[in-house]
Amino acid sequence: MSQILNPVELLTDLSSSNASGRLQISNGQVCWHIYIEQGQIKCAANSVQQLMITLDHHLRSLGFQNAAATAKSIPTSTVETNHEKMNWLEGGRIIPSINWLVLREHLNRSQAQQIFASLSEEAIETFCWVTTGEYKWIKNHKLPQHVLAARVTFQNINLSLLIQKIQERIRRWQNFSSSILSPYQCPYLTNPQKLTESSPPILLKIAKFLKGLSFRQLALILNQDELKIAQLLYPHVQSGEIIIRQPPQPFNRLPHIPIVQSISSSTSFTTANTKLKIACIDDSPTILDEMQRFLSNEAFEITKIDDPLKATPILLRLKPDLILMDISMPNINGYKLCSFFRGSASLKSVPIIMVSGRTGFIDKTRAKMVGATDYLTKPFSQQELLSVVNKYLSTTGAII
Repeated sequence: MSQILNPVELLTDLSSSNASGRLQISNGQVCWHIYIEQGQIKCAANSVQQLMITLDHHLRSLGFQNAAATAKSIPTSTVETNHEKMNWLEGGRIIPSINWLVLREHLNRSQAQQIFASLSEEAIETFCWVTTGEYKWIKNHKLPQHVLAARVTFQNINLSLLIQKIQERIRRWQNFSSSILSPYQCPYLTNPQKLTESSPPILLKIAKFLKGLSFRQLALILNQDELKIAQLLYPHVQSGEIIIRQPPQPFNRLPHIPIVQSISSSTSFTTANTKLKIACIDDSPTILDEMQRFLSNEAFEITKIDDPLKATPILLRLKPDLILMDISMPNINGYKLCSFFRGSASLKSVPIIMVSGRTGFIDKTRAKMVGATDYLTKPFSQQELLSVVNKYLSTTGAII
């Protein structure tokens, strides 16, 4: 049964738990497989990556042009498979093709490792676009035998650095979300016949490519980052000179990049006469100031509490609509405080978001056991904080 998913939280929990196995996620027509060994991500794949066009893209984007040209002549018998619908790790054509290229010295082992890492990064990035789906954790599930027998070993992926990179890329894509929802979408000129010497230089430069190529393909041809291409074309998309069409098969199966849920005074957060009240409990003045800055919206009234022992009488008087609370605090920790609040008739139904630098599965489980509504990991971005506020305040009785 489909459910709301938080990909970053799922990966972080498994990574911090020292687990080994395979995380399997499905969303519509796409399936992701992510292999983890003792908390370290080894590799990842999605079912859209089975095609040879994927290998060609990664070879060229990494600068292995000669290998890309040679790959076209790989004998069909070398890459034939009876599992065309499976991903590149589990029956697809890519691993035997890379083995063939390494064996004939068109690639060295270090280059092959770069390709595997690039393929895994691509899969994890598209997984981070998922907002709903189904997932299954298969404990101690090992890599397929043909992968273990490959001529190149997989290097562990630094999850923290990769997640930071992916989240930044998602944030930048979201700047164009009114028109562009995926790097696999294809921009087209509305009226190419109307181009003249006085037309914008960027349109004159790439007009011949705007005939079915995606942002991703354009970036490869023009030797530019796909986000840079989107940034250059976005004004012309807004003006109507360029239209955006859906990704071709099979990339149209992938989810879109999540759209930012903006918060403003015109949204349902405001009521006729009052502001929504958020209590922030943390012994760090820096964190409290950051929360206030991130939530500096006229729809909110922020109360900062830096002494957890003083929190209860303040909250009983304030009657907040939502509580943001640290775990590690002096004298009384967030777990005990949350449990106490849940025993109070006035506070038992108020959403409580634990905000902590602890990322472990046990910490999050313990937070749920004492009655926490959700968990936000430090350091957090403004969008992450606004997202969790949006999620719970939009469903409270304080909203009209």
